[in-house]
Amino acid sequence: MARRRDAHDGVDGDRDDAVLPASDEFDEQIDDGLDEESYRRLSGQRRSRLWRQRAVFAVIVALVLAVGGGAALVYTGRWDPGSDPEPAAASGPSCQAPAPPQLLPPAEVSVAVLNGTDRRGLAATVAAELRTRGFVVPDVANAPVPAGPVTAVVSYPPAQLQQAVTVGARFPDAQLAEDPAAAAVAVSLGDGYQQLLAEDALSAPAAAPAAPLPAGCPPG
Repeated sequence: MARRRDAHDGVDGDRDDAVLPASDEFDEQIDDGLDEESYRRLSGQRRSRLWRQRAVFAVIVALVLAVGGGAALVYTGRWDPGSDPEPAAASGPSCQAPAPPQLLPPAEVSVAVLNGTDRRGLAATVAAELRTRGFVVPDVANAPVPAGPVTAVVSYPPAQLQQAVTVGARFPDAQLAEDPAAAAVAVSLGDGYQQLLAEDALSAPAAAPAAPLPAGCPPG
């Protein structure tokens, strides 16, 4: 009977070992009774089991971090799982017209005043008024060609658009004309000139020519 009980106990013990991992103390007892080859085989099994445990633990940690991060984004409103992602803005030319140049202080602007009419002394009169408002007027002369029925034509080199706009602001419906050959800003008075605009009624940006929109923009 005792022998049968031992055999039964041995079966139960094997079943327990297959279900539960051996403790360190039990492993040491097993190690003492193994030869070298069996010991190496058992050690390899332990290392394999350890790596599997570490891999499972790493996967669990990654899942926890992913779920926690997603919950934080939803809670803070930075991610809505039910909404469609916004389409990326298509790159292309900016079709918004550039802002007109800002006016400069008159003291920073030098302008020659030319008489493009047959009215005597007109250029000198306008030059004196511009100097009173703070402009620098180095030259007063007759225009090489008549200005025609316009109020005034402000010619300027490409690098001095802002100065030209500042001068043109003082003349009603002034026309601006870029002249690559010009050395400085000049205003040619036309037959339509009557008087300068008041300083509190300037409309310089509206007098500037509209800059062309980039290629690919709809006209308008």
